[in-house]
Amino acid sequence: SPAPCLRDPLGFVNAAFPWGGEGTALENESGPREWQADILAEIGERLRSDAATGFGEAIRLAVASGHGVGKSALMAWIKLWALATFEDAMTVITANTEQQLRTKTWPQVVKWFNLMNCRHWFTLGETAIVSREKSRQKTWRGDRVTWSAHNTEAFAGLHNLRKRIVLLFDEASAIDDAVWEVAEGALTDEGTEIIWVVFGNPTQSGGRFR
Repeated sequence: SPAPCLRDPLGFVNAAFPWGGEGTALENESGPREWQADILAEIGERLRSDAATGFGEAIRLAVASGHGVGKSALMAWIKLWALATFEDAMTVITANTEQQLRTKTWPQVVKWFNLMNCRHWFTLGETAIVSREKSRQKTWRGDRVTWSAHNTEAFAGLHNLRKRIVLLFDEASAIDDAVWEVAEGALTDEGTEIIWVVFGNPTQSGGRFR
């Protein structure tokens, strides 16, 4: 049966973490910030609308954001929702540099994974979250990937026919256009839920993020 929050990322975030829970890291938190909730709700609305037409095109969102506003947490929530509510979902997260990915973006994924009430469905590794079902560890997973303008195979291989793909770019304005172009060409599976969300500080005067 479909997961209750299959196409409701905001509902998932509200339900999957111990908001206000005494003795937890969220004891003094009541839920997502308004701007985070708005983006989660928009993804849900577009998914439900696209479900009626057969998912003809990827859902693409670009979010201009500064530091300390909660974008890394939001990226973690989207990634975890995508994995937890759709069997054999595949997600990829990257950032402008390997250091940003390893020290800032991915630690937020780890933090929220450890707070998630259904984390026992998955195994958390150094660079990936994978299904605990051994037969699905290659097909139901969320990876962190360091990009290179000269080595874009990780993004060219984003195919998951009739299932779900989520691609997340952090500090996207500094990610090379070659990576954008390869990813865009890959995200074309027919009848597939494809969500591409990019976050960045709009400091560059050109490039694909702008």
